[in-house]
Amino acid sequence: MVVKLNLTVDGTSLEGLQEGAKHIVRHVQPEWNEADLQFKLYSEGITNQLIGVWSDDKDKQLLVRVYGSMTEKFIDRDKERRNIEILHKAGCGPQLYATFDNGLSYGFTKGVPLSTDLNYEERVWKAVSREMAIYHKIEEEDKEDPMLFPKLRHFLSLLPTKFKDAEKQKRIDECGYSKVLLSQETDEMESYVTCLNCPVVFSHNDILLGNIIWNETTQKVNFIDYEYGGTNYQPYDIANHFNEFAGVDDVDYSRYPGADFQRRWLRNYHSHYQGIPAEQVKDDEVEAWYIWVNKFALCSHLFWGAWAMVQAHYSSIDFDYLGYGITRIDEYFKRKEEFLNLKPNLQ
Repeated sequence: MVVKLNLTVDGTSLEGLQEGAKHIVRHVQPEWNEADLQFKLYSEGITNQLIGVWSDDKDKQLLVRVYGSMTEKFIDRDKERRNIEILHKAGCGPQLYATFDNGLSYGFTKGVPLSTDLNYEERVWKAVSREMAIYHKIEEEDKEDPMLFPKLRHFLSLLPTKFKDAEKQKRIDECGYSKVLLSQETDEMESYVTCLNCPVVFSHNDILLGNIIWNETTQKVNFIDYEYGGTNYQPYDIANHFNEFAGVDDVDYSRYPGADFQRRWLRNYHSHYQGIPAEQVKDDEVEAWYIWVNKFALCSHLFWGAWAMVQAHYSSIDFDYLGYGITRIDEYFKRKEEFLNLKPNLQ
């Protein structure tokens, strides 16, 4: 039973987050002694504020997530709540305990977020590909059209024609990444990738390294944060994950996985998705998916580039969203010709 609270948590201060967490504990875990409560502030996210609270067992903590300012403009929070419930039912996500006016509370996922080194370890990337295959086999009750381009266009609709901040506008003018240009590129990519006739499945859509939790004991991973989850082109989820090998705070696209790694990853993924041994996955299938994934990597850059520029306009979080957005669009143009021209290369 999900508790619905008439509560607005102050996410601007540690004290406000702790008071909000205490209030939620009174309703969700009333047996916990308030005097014994312990807290941990998580700072990995760049959209929301997140705090953990527990009594005597840190592994059984509650997470309290307070939505970032103005994020309701570009995130469907009702959809996010449904995603958590769908994934928990499928054994792929934590239990949702409570919702409140500007956030929600759910169970803790034990483990550590992936790093740019850990995600290249074979035991880890195989666990990631397996978990993604499980996600993509989840049956949605109400399957929708792919969310990629409608959501991208929604971002673009929120993007100002001109930033009020003169310094931000100067940076846009210098790189030339105007709202008009991004809209044109979006139209071009939609026209291109929809002709590929890729399968459509339930997708996470935001599998960056910080959203992958590695459990050393079980040798498995879990994905967290389901704000953007929904129906999408199946290769997009994989492409987006490969792009995220570059990191967020220190973005380095030399970390983007090479062809050999991608093909090994895809073979393992299809082994789990199809329920067959890896050696039975056909080479031409791996090759087709390799090409699809790299083409959708371009869409991922456009998507998060536009998202970051919207955040630069609305968000109060201390992060250089505009710089991140420009970096994503830089990489889009750098790779565009190469990826669009990919053709099968079977021996």
